[in-house]
Amino acid sequence: MSEAPSAEFQLAFLNHIQRLFEEGEFVATYKYALLISLAEIAVEKGDDSGSPFHISIQSIAGKFIELYWRQIKPYKSVQTPDAAVLIQNKGIQAAIPNLVAGLQKMHASLADARQMGQWDSAIAEVSNTIKKMPLWKLQTLRSQKVIFLYIEDLVDGGIELLPGVAFCLRQFNGFIMNLARNAWISHVRSNPLNRSIVGDNNDLEAFMFGVDRGSLVAIRDLLTDLQKNNCFYCQNLIRNSGAIDHFIPWSRYPRDITQNFVFAHDRCNGDKSDLLPASGHLAHWRERNELYRSELAAFTNATIISDELTSLGVARWAYAHALAAKSQVWVGPGVTEALDTSYQSILA
Repeated sequence: MSEAPSAEFQLAFLNHIQRLFEEGEFVATYKYALLISLAEIAVEKGDDSGSPFHISIQSIAGKFIELYWRQIKPYKSVQTPDAAVLIQNKGIQAAIPNLVAGLQKMHASLADARQMGQWDSAIAEVSNTIKKMPLWKLQTLRSQKVIFLYIEDLVDGGIELLPGVAFCLRQFNGFIMNLARNAWISHVRSNPLNRSIVGDNNDLEAFMFGVDRGSLVAIRDLLTDLQKNNCFYCQNLIRNSGAIDHFIPWSRYPRDITQNFVFAHDRCNGDKSDLLPASGHLAHWRERNELYRSELAAFTNATIISDELTSLGVARWAYAHALAAKSQVWVGPGVTEALDTSYQSILA
């Protein structure tokens, strides 16, 4: 096992990330999708040891399909009469969005698509495109090849992140994700082919990467039933509309996973905001996910993914980094406390 990278290594890594956005050439949005995919997989499956980390091309392909699943839905600006699909390339629509559009025509949700026979062939096709297009171009900064993420050779059907890279992708995940998403939005907005669709509308970010409010409404009935209409946090009856909350806050990990949702009082949800819940709530969350494993796993929706292991991996990452940062965690309205190591046995 390698040691965690030095401060000098981490600073050099961030400088390379900055250069990637300043000097990298982005004809299509594939490079943004690739960087986001690597960052998400490092959080979900990696660790903070500083060791090299293997990522299969198939797992990257699955991330690509998930990322584009939402973005190839028709977008409508208040300034245009009709909805249209956003173009993800400077020329004709890129191949992967077209493939995802074909899957959407056959399946109502991403979860349904994953269960059908076309999924394996779709993963294989996307994998081939990734190997031809962004995988060997992401680390090209203008005409200079800068190898700082992974060696550009396939290893056992995937790539191997260099020592320290998975650590940095986890350590600086929020920063990297914000850079990649904002650059992706700017790329789509600046594309002349999208000008008549987007106009001056300011909700492009919410459409491309925001919370799908329709999905939250859809999962409300399940959570209300599992919690017997009680607030997940204070355990008192919810007498008003209540709120669907991301247990691990959306600001820390912007992805909709069934096991990460809870139903809460508006007050509890608003006061918790972007804080991690305290260990007592974490134990309750872990127990809830184990007790109702089959019910949560069975929920399918157009954008929500059911994935207990990923949700658990994300929680381990979030709490470990909160401990390292000496973060406060949320106990209840107006009450926070310092996070201690008690969370580790809960998430073991």
